Parts: sequence; structure tokens; C-alpha cells
Amino acid sequence: MGTASPEGWRTGPIDLLQELYNRTQLANRELHSLVHGQKKYFYESTEALIHGLDIPADKADKLRDFAEKAVNLLDKAYPQAEAKLQKLLTALESKGVKVELGPRAKKTLHITPEGERWYVSAHFRETLLISLPIYRVSAEAEFPDILNLSDQDLYYLQAGWRASDEGDQKGCPRMRTTQPWQILAWTAVRYGYLRIYLSALNLNMTEPTLDWSITSKSWNQQWPKREGKKLAQKVVEQHPLGMLTWYLGDGEKHPEVLRFAIQNDEKYEPKHLAQQILQAAYQTNYGILLDLLDSEKWQMLKRLQPARDPVYATLLGHTFWLSYSARAQQLLARTVLKSLEEAQRLIQAFLQQGVQAKTYTWYDPKTGKNYYVVQLNGTNIARAAQLYPELQPALKELAQKHNIQPKTPLLRRLLELAENPPLYPKNLNPSSDFTLWGP
Repeated sequence: MGTASPEGWRTGPIDLLQELYNRTQLANRELHSLVHGQKKYFYESTEALIHGLDIPADKADKLRDFAEKAVNLLDKAYPQAEAKLQKLLTALESKGVKVELGPRAKKTLHITPEGERWYVSAHFRETLLISLPIYRVSAEAEFPDILNLSDQDLYYLQAGWRASDEGDQKGCPRMRTTQPWQILAWTAVRYGYLRIYLSALNLNMTEPTLDWSITSKSWNQQWPKREGKKLAQKVVEQHPLGMLTWYLGDGEKHPEVLRFAIQNDEKYEPKHLAQQILQAAYQTNYGILLDLLDSEKWQMLKRLQPARDPVYATLLGHTFWLSYSARAQQLLARTVLKSLEEAQRLIQAFLQQGVQAKTYTWYDPKTGKNYYVVQLNGTNIARAAQLYPELQPALKELAQKHNIQPKTPLLRRLLELAENPPLYPKNLNPSSDFTLWGP
């Protein structure tokens, strides 16, 4: 048995082999449930999408065919992975393995069972990553356009995936993931002809995972080569849909902010942006798709609520949160913008309708950035409620949450508007194109 150890390796070969043995035992026990669970997920999620998105019959047939091909790959990979796990266990028990440095990487080890031509790769990158190869398990497939997104929405959703997990395969977009929901969420915006690979079984400490790789043949990579990821990250900051798929790829759990893990760095965005991301997602079918896929990251994003559980309303394309102070008998509506110019544009748009708003600067110590709050007081909320029907359900919800009583003429008027909204003015367009990220 070889004794090579790469420069900077944290454990010696004996420790490594014991860790490999433990993980191989775990993977051997869990392989059947892993494969069965993913097969079940593809079947059930496909049917959920077909019915939840009301997909027409021709596209539904293509979607079912896609799921069937993914399941066939799992069926092909299972016996190969099972046989290799058992050979690896036997070799480790008899000390019949060769350990050597990989030819290209100083911190990658190859562990080869005696008599075999394949090897397990072990690499240390913050944690120990161990991968068992799966060979010649691939298929051509077609994924239909099930969302009917506009070109702009599609562009930003694609940019978010490129900013995170998507790569470049000879000019074509390529996705690698261990999560079946990410396969469907990504292919929904890179639909068309695809090449799907099942390339490895990852031997992890807690549970094994399968390494999927999908190349989109119907799209050219808009952000190619090594600098493409950074360019895509600049694009996604312009629109909430870009932030959404960036978060689905690189987002991490945090109770107070949107946190992105970018290689060895971290990026933080204010928590309030979560609401605008959710709103943008549900304005397209992508939010419904993520609900149907039961994505853990999507559910995590939906739970990222401000501590006081405020009420929200959309005015002129911006998400405002409404707050009420019982002591001061005061009602306020606020939204947050990235620049003073955007804030002034929004204030001017309100002023054209006879609604006065003011702005002030808010410094976020977590991100080190300045933001601009646009605020409406109670009198101007009442004026806005006469113009914008979106305010009616929000005022009603706020009144119920805080048990607001009509103690002042203003509160009495607001409650009346909540229960009896005015007729919609024909000359008003509340969907005016004002957004936090711009057009």
C-alpha cells in the first residue's frame, strides 16, 4: 500500500483510509434509498409541475420523457456504484489499496483498489471531499419550455444561475449539482436539448450524494470563460430574479440577511430584499415552480421575514411595508432603494398623483452600505389608498393584526378605505415600471 500524502494534507494516510472506510460503509447502506428517493422525486415532481402549471399535453409528454430518462440513468448507475462500493470495502479491509498523489493536483489523492483501473478521489477543500466515479452513464434528453417567460425575465434568471453553479462547457451552459430540484429549476430556464450525465457518487460524512451534470445544447453561454461568472454577478444585482437564482445556487442559511457564499468569500444583502425577490418570482411562474419542486432554499428564503411580521403592499412596482404604532396612533409605509436617484424618481411619481412622500438615508452596518428609504405618512397613505387598489387588502390585514380602532378621523378614514375601496381610476397605471433594480 502506498503512503503518499499531498502537501498540506491534514491527516495521514491511515486516518484517511479509516475515514474512507467509514464513509464507504455508510454509502453502501444508503445507496438503495438514495437512488429510490431520487427516482420517486423525478416522477412526483414532474406530475406536480404538469398539474400545477397546467402544462399542455405535448409539453407534458416531453417532461415525462425527461423524467423517465433521468430515472433510467439512476437504474444504470445503481449496479455500477454498488459493485464498486463492495470492491472498495473488500480492498480496504484487506489493506489492498494503493494511495498516490493525483498527477495534476498537489492536494488530491487517488485511492485505487488492487486489480482495478478506477480510483476514488480524495480532496481537501475546507472539508474532506471523497468521490467514487461512475462511468458511461449519460443520455440525450429534451426539456420543454414550461414557464413561457419573457426574454428579460429569462435573461436575469439565467444570469443568476451563471453567477452561482452554472459553468461553461465549450460555449454551452453546464450545470453540476447533487440536488434533483436544482436540475429541474435550472433546466426550466435552459430548456431545449440536453446531455445528462451521472458522473460520481460522493462519499460524505452524513449521507452520500449523486453528482449530476447537465449540458444545454440549445443555448450559447452568454457569459463564457473564466471571467463569465463575475460578469454575471454584476448583471444579477440589477434585478430581483437574478438575485433569486443566484441565491438558489450560492445562498446559505442566515437568520438576518441574504448570505451568498462565493468561493472563499461571502456577500451579504439586506434582509428586506427577500420580499422583493419573492414578489418578482410570483409575478412569473418561477415562484410557483419552486413551490412545486419543494426546494429547501426557496422555503428558507420565504422564511426570511422581518422580525415584526409587517404587512406588505406593492405601489408603483415597489414593495412597501406598513407599520402601525398604537401609542402614537401613527401609520407609516416604507420601501428601501439602492440610490438617491431612484428614490427621487419614485417620490416624483407619487407627487404626480397628489401623494407626498419623503426620503431619508439608512446605513446598514452589516453590509456597510447606504440605502434610501421612501416613506408615506398616514395622510398620504389615505390619499394613496384612493388611487391604488393594492392598498385595500394590506390596510385590512394591518387593521386586523393590530386591532386598530377608529380613534381619530384619519384612522376612521383608513379603515373605511380598507373595507370599501374606491373605484379604480381609469387614468392610473399602478404597474408603472418603477423597480428597485431598474428596467
